[in-house]
Order: sequence, then structure tokens, then C-alpha cells
Amino acid sequence: MIQFSFSVAHCSIQAETSYQSTRAFCRKFLTDEPADFCVQTTPKGIQREISRTREEYPLAVPSLHRAEKNALLSLISDHLIDFDTFLMHGAVIAVDGEAYLFSAPSGTGKTTHIMQWLDHLPGAFVVNGDKPFIKFQEDGVKPLVCGSPWGGKENLYTNTMVPLKSIILMEHAEGNHIKQIPFTEAFPILLQQTYRPDDTEKMRKTLRLMQRLNPTVSFWRFQCNNFKGDCFEVAYSALVGGEK
Repeated sequence: MIQFSFSVAHCSIQAETSYQSTRAFCRKFLTDEPADFCVQTTPKGIQREISRTREEYPLAVPSLHRAEKNALLSLISDHLIDFDTFLMHGAVIAVDGEAYLFSAPSGTGKTTHIMQWLDHLPGAFVVNGDKPFIKFQEDGVKPLVCGSPWGGKENLYTNTMVPLKSIILMEHAEGNHIKQIPFTEAFPILLQQTYRPDDTEKMRKTLRLMQRLNPTVSFWRFQCNNFKGDCFEVAYSALVGGEK
């Protein structure tokens, strides 16, 4: 077994894995801090991830190395719930010390859109391109959105934590239109994009953490066409305001 420690969302994790490539995958998050908890990947967990991939993508040929990385993600996601932290599928851009999380099913254009923010805004950076964690502090303080090694196929991530200002729910459209929506309207979609543990008590904790997003975070519905010229301007003017 390969042993190493890495840090995500202010938590130090001691991991035991079968493949050296998993340690290399986490290389920018390695730490010498004492572990808050320990995890170990298993053949059963790796096989479960292979089965999930085949169910979602029947023509895929999953590799053991990639499956182990996904198994590790599931393990730490379960544990981090106990540290007021949960995983949400999305792409996160940071601008002027605040983060904007764009969430949608794969293929909607999240990465394409946040790359427009990078092109238009010097100093903006990607916190995570696919699997960020949201970590809560004391009540009334904005949660932090935290980078992780799981940055999507583009491998976009930084080892950073930034206060989360807004969550934007994207959907395909002919043009570009964005509006703020209440948490109650956003919640069913947020739940679809959130890691949902099998353990009942951990699922309850996850739901309680999601409820804490309101009212410290704003929620938006973004009908998006990344190939229309005003895509960035429509989103930026609503979410950030002022002139870029």
C-alpha cells in the first residue's frame, strides 16, 4: 500500500492507496500535518466506482487508476461531512476575493464559461473546475469554497479556499439571461449536484449543511449560450456589478 497525507478544506487526511498514481494526483495538496482522519481504498470500493462509470457511460473502459481516485473522493467526502463540509459538482471562479460556483450537469458548458471570466478579468483564477468542497465556518459567515485535486478533465484547480458569494445554476438556451432565484427554487437542483452519502445520518447532515447556504449565499438561474458574444457580460454584470 502507498501511504501519504494530503489536506482538503482545512482537514488533513492520511490515505492508503494501491497505486502511486493516486499520490501523484494529490501532489499539490500533500501535507505533514497530523491527520484529522484516515481512509483506505479497497478493491471493493474501486470495483464499485468502475460499475458506476459503466452505468453512466456504457461505452467507457474505466481504468483501475482512475477508479481508485474516485473511490478516494467518495471516502473523504463521507468523512468531511462530519467537519461541516460537503462536495458539490461545479466549476468555481474567484474574483476580487469572492467565489462564484457554476453548477450544471456535465456538458452544459461550465468550464467554457469560467474560461471567459479568466479571459476578461486579470487576477481571476479557478478554485476548482469540477469537484469543489463547501466548508462552513461559524453561523452568519459566508462558507468557504475549497479546491481539491479533482479538477475535471481539464485538470483545473488550485489549493485555495475563497468565501462563496453565489451559486449559479446553468442551463442551455438560445440566448443569455440570468436572474436571482430563492433558495427554495434552487434546492432541488442543488441536491442533484451534491454528493449524497449512503449513510442515512450523514445524508441528514448534508441536508442541514445545504440549508445553511441560505441566506449567506445568493442563487441564480443562468440560461446560457457560451457562443453568443454577450455571455460573459450578462453573467458578470448581474453577479459582480459595475464595469469590468
